[in-house]
This record gives sequence, structure tokens and C-alpha cells, in this order.
Amino acid sequence: MKPIAVLIKTASMILAALVLMTLNGHAQEKPIKIGFVGDFVDVSQAYTRDSFNAARLAVMQINDSGGLLGRPVELIKRDGGNTPQEHYDLTAALIKNEGVVAVFGGASSPCVLKASQACLEQKVPYLISIGNSQSIVVENGHPFVFLFEPNSWMESRGFSIFATLMPWKRYGWLGPNYSWGRDVMKYFKQHFAEIGAPIEWSVEAWHPVGAGDFEDSIRKIMDTKPDALILASYGEDLRHFIQQASPRGLFDRMVVFGWFSLLPGDTTHFLPNGIWTLSRGPFRYLAQKYPQTRRFVDNYHKQFNGFPQGFTICTYDSFIAWQQAVLQTGSAEPAAVAESLKGLNFNGLRGPSYIRAIDGQMDCPTYFGRVTYLPEYPVAVLDSVIEVPAEKTWLSETDVLFRRQNPGS
Repeated sequence: MKPIAVLIKTASMILAALVLMTLNGHAQEKPIKIGFVGDFVDVSQAYTRDSFNAARLAVMQINDSGGLLGRPVELIKRDGGNTPQEHYDLTAALIKNEGVVAVFGGASSPCVLKASQACLEQKVPYLISIGNSQSIVVENGHPFVFLFEPNSWMESRGFSIFATLMPWKRYGWLGPNYSWGRDVMKYFKQHFAEIGAPIEWSVEAWHPVGAGDFEDSIRKIMDTKPDALILASYGEDLRHFIQQASPRGLFDRMVVFGWFSLLPGDTTHFLPNGIWTLSRGPFRYLAQKYPQTRRFVDNYHKQFNGFPQGFTICTYDSFIAWQQAVLQTGSAEPAAVAESLKGLNFNGLRGPSYIRAIDGQMDCPTYFGRVTYLPEYPVAVLDSVIEVPAEKTWLSETDVLFRRQNPGS
């Protein structure tokens, strides 16, 4: 073989070896591990499953585009049910044993508060999309917790703003008897008092989370004949209440509004048509408003043959923010990413969005609309949507600091 041919062959072999080494190096890049801890079996199960689908879709899209910082992202799922200690234990184990650099998801607020404690101890960002007690980011806030829903103070204040536009004067209440429900009711009373609204509470009915029998509550509500009933029950509790209240004619005797639209998979027109409800992310309204949300809704439907609900929108936004913080930092290192999330501006499914540095609260709007059924959708959607911006509902930074320094005030 001629010397020049030998040189060419040798160079080709070296080049091929270098390419192979490079490919093997990329293939051997360790994945960025993240966790999703939720309630897949109890009261929040329907929300959690849809939210986890949003997480799966986000990770799939990241990996299909080449990964994050040249590394694949691995999503690890854990089910803590509605048991706070389980959420703490699973979150701590994911961080210590699996090496996750961020935790997503959530459940009822007591579960979220325990998982948040684990993330604080391990100094890993906790990006919450289910469970929204104000105390999560205010009284119990810390540098590693971030909330992608309007917290309970924001929702109740938005609800109060909405309610004062309506002609109702005598209100009834049905809600879950734990911190979130008690907080929301307290905030309602406080907001109505502040604005001088002539509101009278005719009845307060409380139930444990996971209640199956609502007969006593229904009787109390119907006996006091309120103009409007605020229904704060959610998930499986909401299903049970509607199943028992509808045959009694409750929805024909008073205006009822609450968290109705958050019933994923309702293909039987289970929800009463035309009632007012709150949403953390009405997909049809947002898809008509923002091109990125239209793409997300289409991709979600193509992948899972369903439509995203409010918690699902919030979950996907948490992934948009985390991905941007990682890219902005140039690292998935937890403390650096948590620092980058504070004050982050990003373009989410609810439009241009911002995470406030003082409390990790996203500037989430609160949405109200009427439940309606349209031929093109198998599930209920919202019409006549009213959007209340965070600037009208969230606590001032001064109030956040005061409440942290004076818990229970």
C-alpha cells in the first residue's frame, strides 16, 4: 500500500474512533433526575394523574429536543396518597437515595407542607402545582419552595371580588375541615368585611377529607335557604356531593359556585350546566389567547386523548420555569436553580409570567366562568371567563414579611 493511502486510512480510523468516543461520551452522560410526588389513589387522584401526564409530556419534549444541558431528564414517580408523612418520607428518599435535583407535584396542603419541609432540609427546589394553602409560601415559606397556583388567600380574594359583582346576599358554605378549607373561609369573611359587602352567612357545613356521606350537610344547607352556596369541596368529595345533592334538587333552589371545572374525565355531563366556577387554568380560554397554550393543548390531546385541566396547566408551567432556570444557571445544581427561580420571568401557558422572589409565588391569575358543554369537547369548558390578575389578589411583600414574623396574625 502506498504511504499516502496508509496515512489516509490511519486518519480515517482515528477520526472514526474520535467520533465513536464522542458518541459514547454523550450516551454515557448521566441523566438529570427529578421527582414527582403526588396522590394517585385518594381524594386528589384525578388531578394528580392529569398533572403527571403534563410532567411526562414536558420531560418527553425536553428529551426529544436533545435533553437539558446535553443530558437526558429522568422523571421518577412516587405515590404518597393523602398521607402527609408519606409525602415527607418519599420526598426525602428521592433526594437522598435517587439524587433528584427537583421535586414536582403535590396533593392536599398538609401533604405539601410535609414534603416542603423535606425539600428545605435537603435544599432542593419544590415546584408545587397541587395544594395551595397560603401558609406553604407565606408562614412556612422558605428559599426552596415555589407555588404555580394562586394560593388560598389569592383565590378567596379573587372569589370575593367576583361575588361582589353578583346580586347574592345570603351565603351558605360547604368545605373540607382542614387547614386549606378553614383558611379559605376565614379569608372570605375577612375580604367581605374589608370591602364592606352586606353579606350574611346562613350556614357553614364542614366535612372531613374523603367523606362519602353528605346527607346531613345537604339538609342543613337546604333548610337555611341561602341565595348562593360556596362549594369548596373538591375531587372525589365533590363527586360524592353532586351525586347526592342533585336528586334532592339543591342546584335548582340556589346559585352554587365553586371549583367545579376541576373534574378531569367528566364525559357524562355530570356538572350542572351554566353554574359559575373557579379555575386555575381554563384550557379553552387560554388556548384562544396564547399560541403556546394552543400547541400544548393539541399535544396533550394527541398524547393522552384528553384535555388538560387547571392543575395540569399549572404543572406544565412549573416545568417551563424549571427548565428555563436550569438553562439560565447553566447547571441543574439544586441551590443554584432555586436561586435562579426567584424573580424568574418566563412565558408560560398563562402568558408572560413571573415568580416573586420573596415567597416563590407565581403571579397566577384567578379565573371565573360558567360551565358549558360544547359539541367539540367531551368535557365541560368555561365560557364568559373573568380573569382577576395576581396584582389584585396577592399579599404585598410587606404583608408576607409581617405574617412570617407573626404567624397566626
